[in-house]
Amino acid sequence: MAEEDNESGDYTRFGIPDTPRSTVTTVIGKTRTWAGLQWKEKLFLVFSLVNILAAIGLTTYRLVDVARTDTNNKDFTFTILIIVNAVFVGFYTFHGVLRERKYELYVQALAILLILVYCIVEYVVNTENRNTVKLVRLIIACVAAPPNIVLALLVARDFGELEFRIAGASENLQKIYKDAAIFSCWLKFDLQVTISLVILALQDGTSIGMLQKVTLGVGIPFTLFWGIFGWFMLRLELKWAVPIFVVLGLGKPAYYIFKFITEYDNIKESSDSASVLTYCVLVCGAIASLVWVFLMVELYIVVRNFGQGLKERGKVTLQGFSITRILGVPN
Repeated sequence: MAEEDNESGDYTRFGIPDTPRSTVTTVIGKTRTWAGLQWKEKLFLVFSLVNILAAIGLTTYRLVDVARTDTNNKDFTFTILIIVNAVFVGFYTFHGVLRERKYELYVQALAILLILVYCIVEYVVNTENRNTVKLVRLIIACVAAPPNIVLALLVARDFGELEFRIAGASENLQKIYKDAAIFSCWLKFDLQVTISLVILALQDGTSIGMLQKVTLGVGIPFTLFWGIFGWFMLRLELKWAVPIFVVLGLGKPAYYIFKFITEYDNIKESSDSASVLTYCVLVCGAIASLVWVFLMVELYIVVRNFGQGLKERGKVTLQGFSITRILGVPN
């Protein structure tokens, strides 16, 4: 405990004025405090928060309006899609900065681009339902996205202090740590794009058939379970869980292929032009497929790193048995 106090700068007992703690130790590992952030990191957090709240606020306003007038409107699905992705962006932003997860800030930049693509495609294709709220949302997205992405890249470039505290000076452990961080980020991004694709099952708002109900009822819980299972597999280096994770994960590309075939058949049978949600399904499905491939490649890399020392950086006891704490192994 004394060592932890000294590390945080608590020298008041020696007559030396105390300084604000730059990090604190939590159940998920070391986390930076507001006092320990640089000015550009604080600027990035504030700027991102304003943008996220603006996007959620405008989209929620549109969602309430659609829910009050016509829940079968395709805008109902699109507004939910924007809100879900904005929440993920918020998580990447704050967790990435406070836990020094530079790869999460890279994913945040990708997520912002994804939202921007959604907004542009929806406004360009869905000409019949254009309104002032959508125009304002599109303008804000186009103006705010570029500087937000630049700030994210600048902030992520200077990360490294927590990584050194966690992995130490060993180059091998630092490489293992980075591999685990990359896998963790792909796992979260996979969760985001898969949930987005499942939400797109609401092609006609709340007017859905049995297949769409099954997709929503099973798809989202399964995706959450698979992501959490992978998270524990990584943190605890559970080699026995890897085959289960892979086998269960095969359901994802199978669903993506099913969605592509379904949308292709719908386009062939329909005499009308493809709807905005059809374009969103195709874009989101393509991204989800690529993310799944990258995730499986990174899984092979992190499994090879199991048992090389990162797990032994710390121990905690949970519900009566000893498990790995991994102070800062990406979560």
